[in-house]
Formats: sequence, structure tokens, C-alpha cells
Amino acid sequence: MQSRFQTLALPHLDRLVSFAYRRLGNRADAEDVVQDAFVRAWLNFGNLREENCVRPWLYRIVRSVLSDFHDRRGRREVLAPTMQLDETREDLGATDEPGPFERLVDSISTVQVYEILRMVPETFAVAVELHDIEGFRYHEIAEITGVPLGTVMSRIYRGRKLLAALIVTHSANWDLSDRWTGAGERRATVRQS
Repeated sequence: MQSRFQTLALPHLDRLVSFAYRRLGNRADAEDVVQDAFVRAWLNFGNLREENCVRPWLYRIVRSVLSDFHDRRGRREVLAPTMQLDETREDLGATDEPGPFERLVDSISTVQVYEILRMVPETFAVAVELHDIEGFRYHEIAEITGVPLGTVMSRIYRGRKLLAALIVTHSANWDLSDRWTGAGERRATVRQS
């Protein structure tokens, strides 16, 4: 069983640490969260029904540990300014074709996307990251986060609007020659729904 667990779970370790780091902004905390998640995964490995579902299963466990981590620390979500959400145009939300949102996100670096994503309330930021960056489908995100499919779609839509509003607000403060846009740094890419 140990060999099977290592074969199925360990290939996802680095991405899970990166995901946790983007949620927490602290590498040591992210590693602790993933370590706790792997302990939970090991203890519940017998409950894994389908081996091809190990990736969303691991993300769901990491999300649970992150939630516990935030509760232990007594951290409250920092809400993005709601005025900016109201002022953001409707066409910056989720679309079937490349549109203003995708062009806006593509115009900044990956580092900037993650910095701004940290300012978005956790529930919206996680939905956007899991869909647009990690590439999960709506039903997989519903499983990972434990919310209905419609809620996932709504969170992605609202999260994108918040992200777009914050990008527009903060882009005036970015110097294109500074550390945010170092040579060779890849640009953020956003999956289309």
C-alpha cells in the first residue's frame, strides 16, 4: 500500500506546495499544510475510490487543511473593495471566448497575478485558481471545495471580476521595468471556461 500511495500521490507534491504557498504567502506554512494533508491522505488512502481521481482528492484534502490552518490562526478574510467590484464592467467576467478578462490577465506577469489573487477573498480566489490556473473542471472544483456546481461557477465569475478590478486598480502603481516583470518571466495564462 505504501508503494501505491507514493506512486499516486508524490507526483503531485510540488504543485500542492505551490498551491498552498499561493494561498498563504509563506513557504514554511505551505510545506506544513501539505505535510498535514499528506498525513490525512495516507490515513484515508483506503477510502480513495478511483486512482485516476487522486489529484482532485489531494487538492480537496489540502483545501481542508488550509481551512483548519486559517481557523487555528484566527485569520479573517481580507475583503477586496466592493466598490471596485460594482464598477467593474460585466464583460470582465467568465466568457466562452477570449475577451477583456483574458487579455487583461495576459498583460501582467504570473507573479503579479498571484499577488493580486491574494487580495481576493479566499473562496473566490481558490475557485479562480483551481479553474484558470490548475485546469480543473467545474465538477472537479465542486468536489474539491465541497460546494454545488452552480456555486463554483458563480465563484469563478465573481472571482474573475474581483481579480480584474484589482488588476486595473493596481496596474497604475507597477513600473514595467521593476522586479515584477523580470526578463524571461512567463506570463500568466488563463483557461477559458
